[in-house]
Amino acid sequence: MAGERAVGLPDRLSRADLILACMPLLFAAGYILGAAAFDAWPAATAIAAIAGCLPMIDGLFRNPP
Repeated sequence: MAGERAVGLPDRLSRADLILACMPLLFAAGYILGAAAFDAWPAATAIAAIAGCLPMIDGLFRNPP
């Protein structure tokens, strides 16, 4: 019975899937760049938060569902 309920991968990723995948990746990249540039965790966290918000803003306001 478990074999009958197998879930396959979608043929194509939707825009929402890409946005959700990009948010943590941009956050991590922003934190790494901020930590390297400023050597302080508050600045690195602020840069990471701004970088992570960009896809969210795009998904909510520029191209809403």
